Amino acid sequence: MWFWIVRSIVWILLRIILSWVGGIRFEGRENVPRKGGVLVTPNHFSDGDPPVIGFALPRACYFMAKEELFEMKFWGKMIVWLHGFPVKRNTADRAALKKAEMYLKAGEPVVIFPEGQLSEDGNLQPFLPGVIMVAQRAGVPILPVAMLRVNEMMPYAELKPRRIGKPLIIRFGKPISTEELTGGLKGSEGYHKGAERLHSLVQALLDGKPYPVLEPLASTTQAIVNSSEEKEV
Repeated sequence: MWFWIVRSIVWILLRIILSWVGGIRFEGRENVPRKGGVLVTPNHFSDGDPPVIGFALPRACYFMAKEELFEMKFWGKMIVWLHGFPVKRNTADRAALKKAEMYLKAGEPVVIFPEGQLSEDGNLQPFLPGVIMVAQRAGVPILPVAMLRVNEMMPYAELKPRRIGKPLIIRFGKPISTEELTGGLKGSEGYHKGAERLHSLVQALLDGKPYPVLEPLASTTQAIVNSSEEKEV
């Protein structure tokens, strides 16, 4: 009950702030699955990203946030009330990954910023492979998202929004399975390749371009192995 009360109040305030900033426009919002677990993976260029993506999603979500935020007396409690949970950055935080997996298996949307930290220059950073591992273990699709102009509203290292006179753009891609992203590769190799491919999808959304074609990889790799074995014989 408290969640919905707090969320409603925050969302009203966000709507007022975003209208003052210049508005917000959704593209491809129909791509968001209306039920079932889904891992949402936006770019991360601004401290304003978490509340904006939460506002943009048509479903209430859980989201992973750096543990330092939870140490703040007021905002830490607010983040918890809004379904945030902490992650220790620059570490393999198994507890945070397991919590994300738990929510996904329970049919909830979970937001993870796959860059792992804010981009200082507004360019998309490499994605961490853990995001692929979590989605694969939970058996859920990944929803790539591009968030544009949020860093104009709230530039790097600033916590106060500024009026930009044009709408923020939240562009939702089509959900994609971890199998498509990994190309059929298994284990660590698959997680890293999947992270690279997911990066290319989010970059395409940022550029306003179609998804790049993702070819299967496991069969190709196996064909090369078979060919080598034949030559040795």
